[in-house]
Amino acid sequence: MTPPTLFIVTSSYLKSKDEVAAVTPQHREWLDGHYRSGLFLVSGRMVSEHGGVILAKCDTQTELEKVFATDPFVLAGCSEYTYEAFTPVKRGKGIEIEGVPVVE
Repeated sequence: MTPPTLFIVTSSYLKSKDEVAAVTPQHREWLDGHYRSGLFLVSGRMVSEHGGVILAKCDTQTELEKVFATDPFVLAGCSEYTYEAFTPVKRGKGIEIEGVPVVE
């Protein structure tokens, strides 16, 4: 099986902490839907608090950009995203990715 394409998606906040915080509940609901679909694998806010990081599994960046266009953070002008694609060649036991061998 061919390994999937994964994307490191990085957000940069464009508004104040208070404005971002006001939209965060809707953003987290949006995230949950994409976790349930299998699109998102892991996410979190950067320690610097200037944005966040999402690891996503998707065939193309174009498809991913369409999904992110519906993010409440984007719709409210709170965040913008960058995308970096890669093909995984190995993984640890803590994450399941079909087609990528585990190192034990």
